[in-house]
Amino acid sequence: MLEFDNSTLANMTAALDDGCKMLSGASDTATNRKRIGDAIIAAAKSYKRSLPQLTEVAKREAAAILGHQEKSLFARLKPHWW
Repeated sequence: MLEFDNSTLANMTAALDDGCKMLSGASDTATNRKRIGDAIIAAAKSYKRSLPQLTEVAKREAAAILGHQEKSLFARLKPHWW
């Protein structure tokens, strides 16, 4: 995480909180929270670092987890070598 400045880290944390608020019941698992976090990290590495950008990534990933979207942003951003 040292590659991100304090502002970006704060935005990432806030976005993670927003995305995880969408999860409830059986969908609120450590695995799903990590998935949202991984999507946020991938977005930040691709220079999407503003709070609105990262929150959108988190919410789209949560929607994908909940089955409201076919393909998550993380899946589209993820490099082939992952």
